[in-house]
Amino acid sequence: MPGSKSDLKSLRATKYTSSVRTAGSLERLRRVGYNAGLQALDLWDAVRGREHPLLPPRRYRRFIGNGDFLEVGRRITVYMRDELGMGPGHDVLDAGCGAGRIAVPLTDVLTEGSYLGFDIVPHAIEWCSRTITPRHPNFRFAHVDIRQEIYNPEGTLSAADFRFPAGDAAFDIAALVGLISHLRPAEMENYLAESSRVLRPGGRCFATAYLVDDAVAANIARGATAFSFTQDHGGYYVHSEEEPTYAIAYRLEYLLSVAARHGLRMRRDPQPGTWGVSTRRPASMDLVVLERA
Repeated sequence: MPGSKSDLKSLRATKYTSSVRTAGSLERLRRVGYNAGLQALDLWDAVRGREHPLLPPRRYRRFIGNGDFLEVGRRITVYMRDELGMGPGHDVLDAGCGAGRIAVPLTDVLTEGSYLGFDIVPHAIEWCSRTITPRHPNFRFAHVDIRQEIYNPEGTLSAADFRFPAGDAAFDIAALVGLISHLRPAEMENYLAESSRVLRPGGRCFATAYLVDDAVAANIARGATAFSFTQDHGGYYVHSEEEPTYAIAYRLEYLLSVAARHGLRMRRDPQPGTWGVSTRRPASMDLVVLERA
């Protein structure tokens, strides 16, 4: 997650969106050059032999975040297995699945269960459906046209009242990785409510987020965090009022009170990342596990 105005401008210039937008000549030229560079790197990967047959092209994984696509996915999968007790027969929902960062390593784990991932970027979903599902029919992907200022500004659905494309009590685990940090309060509440709805009793919601306690709040105030949150709204902070969903941090007690309203309780103390205690980058987000009553 970038943390400065220059990073925000760079993201706007290179971001992957699901709609065609009007742009000036310079921005169009920059995007063409950027995509050409990604395609050249993908060609070089093909010449050398890619390390994994399910690794998506760079243009499909660029918008997901920093870090090695496969390695980050593997680490998340190991956490889900070791800390959440995920096994081969579990059913997993992946909200905001992107180009399959979690799905790819999960194909080696969920040999008897099932996986459903959904995202707002159609080309990422198309790639996953075309590449992963034929090899692993128990893995399904769905495109949802949710409006989001950065990635899908012309979407037709609202995240605040969107219903997950899944039935009640159908999953053992719901993953919200890299998602809460882009959701406003009403949207965050809906996603937690929907996670609770689709989880079976005892099921677990695993989420990454920017979580703020008093110590982190003090660090934010004095500019001692890896990512800046300049606008304090009480229960939450935003990085930029111009594009608030670019990065949002939540007070831990606020997020937990929302979760409790929908039958989700904190299973263990959150695992803190590095973003809130140091200016060093790259920096990690916090991890929180909620359990369905």
